[in-house]
Amino acid sequence: MRAALLIATALMCSCTNAHAQAWDSRYPVCMVIYGPFSYNDCRYTTLQQCRPLASGRTAQCVENPFFAGPKGGSTRRPSRRHSH
Repeated sequence: MRAALLIATALMCSCTNAHAQAWDSRYPVCMVIYGPFSYNDCRYTTLQQCRPLASGRTAQCVENPFFAGPKGGSTRRPSRRHSH
């Protein structure tokens, strides 16, 4: 009985930890797939890229709330100043 309780507790804890890391922060868009084993597929850069792959499935494309943004700082070019 005690072993069954320990196994059940371990399974509950492992599910909680897996859910906490279900969003890949490297990509701005995720496809959320619904079903008996729901999961997130975070590998898309735009909603337009994701939507055709979600079409016809029990899935939807959403903006990733955990997206970390581009690496390496700003993507803006520094402005060039002209000397007169």
